[in-house]
Amino acid sequence: MRIDRRLNLVVPLYEDNSEDSPVVAYVHSTPLPEAVVDRYFMVLGQTYNAIFSQGLGFAAGPGHAMRVLRHIATERGVWHDKEGNSGVEHGLVEEMRRLTNVAAIDKDGRWNALPLQVALDQGIISSEDKSEVENAIAFFIASCATLNRAQREGVLKAAGEIWGAQITYLDFTGWLNSLKTSTGTANSGAKPPVIAIEKPKHANATVAGKRRSVPV
Repeated sequence: MRIDRRLNLVVPLYEDNSEDSPVVAYVHSTPLPEAVVDRYFMVLGQTYNAIFSQGLGFAAGPGHAMRVLRHIATERGVWHDKEGNSGVEHGLVEEMRRLTNVAAIDKDGRWNALPLQVALDQGIISSEDKSEVENAIAFFIASCATLNRAQREGVLKAAGEIWGAQITYLDFTGWLNSLKTSTGTANSGAKPPVIAIEKPKHANATVAGKRRSVPV
């Protein structure tokens, strides 16, 4: 029997702009259920295709994928709900957010698990971080929904090495437990280790002198 291991995305968020700034939160996102992909496959496939046909590619694609998705869905007239049917905004994007969780360091240096919206409400993730993270997640989701299983890992690992993300087979609970085990009760000044299929190169983007967890 073959065990189906699903790729998951992890995006690190840093404390400040210094070169050795510690990671203060990780955003973990899971691919969409097959039923959701079946419903929105066309807009997901068009988003993935546009990222590469319009020259964004691995470097810029993760920084604009949600914008590309919104643009395509709006042009097709499927962004908003229509005649009782959920549009891309509510049916697809909200599902992407529901499948995204945050591991954040609290004041005592312990890792806590939070839904994405709670992390936003508590100010753990800023509006700027939210935009960067959601663009990266949209790239990940569109790639997973479009590529076959043999292609996904290579493409996502290659992209992750460029924009500082990690790809892991662990679901959020398993990944968080591994993170806690690896760091113990680390203080907030300690930078936790990478938990991934393969340790990526340190590839945070820098924009106007400011470090980013993913390109903008």
